[in-house]
Amino acid sequence: MALAHSYSSIKDFEGCPRRYHEVRILKNFKSKDTDATLYGTAVHKAFEDYVRDGEELPAKYSQFKRFVEPLAKLEGTILCEEKMAIRADFSPCGFFDKDVWFRGIPDYLHINKAGTVARVADYKTGKSSRYADPGQLELLSAMIMAYYPEVQVVKGVLLFVVVGDVIKAEFRRDKFPEIMSKWAGRANDIEAAVDHGVWNPRSSALCRFCPVHSCEYNNA
Repeated sequence: MALAHSYSSIKDFEGCPRRYHEVRILKNFKSKDTDATLYGTAVHKAFEDYVRDGEELPAKYSQFKRFVEPLAKLEGTILCEEKMAIRADFSPCGFFDKDVWFRGIPDYLHINKAGTVARVADYKTGKSSRYADPGQLELLSAMIMAYYPEVQVVKGVLLFVVVGDVIKAEFRRDKFPEIMSKWAGRANDIEAAVDHGVWNPRSSALCRFCPVHSCEYNNA
């Protein structure tokens, strides 16, 4: 079974293999939108319109302008919600190609005029940055390097706009093989579960939010 992986799918599997299997493969259950996810989607759209099209932020999001205004002013190439995908040999491909291996969509991507430095940002609307994971930036940085061979450095930020936190990370091209090897290993764990048909549930505090109501750990 050929699978297309992403940062979110890897995290879903590692959080609970049973949920991953039921939701992403069998599609027996569907995650529902919440007030928090709907708010996040609306903020992302407002930021995209501001950075890409120059539309002013709605008044209800004006307090976030200090985060996105510097991004919009950078000189070079700016891309918003750019669909990226790579094959298992790390070469870039179409987002929906049959041989796609990993997918990613940076909220914001900037390539400087020389083409050697990229900046990637992901917007977060959560109420805490306590569990911020720069691994998301790491994977996106590798995909950017695959797409742009001249890029030598990727500077990434997780922008927790609600709580005002900025998590930074930097990745260099000489680490590209190491990064991809790590994510390949994480993807292999999923593929091993497919081969063996083993999708054990993993209990956590998040079980009460899980859509898989048939699971013994679900408290809904």
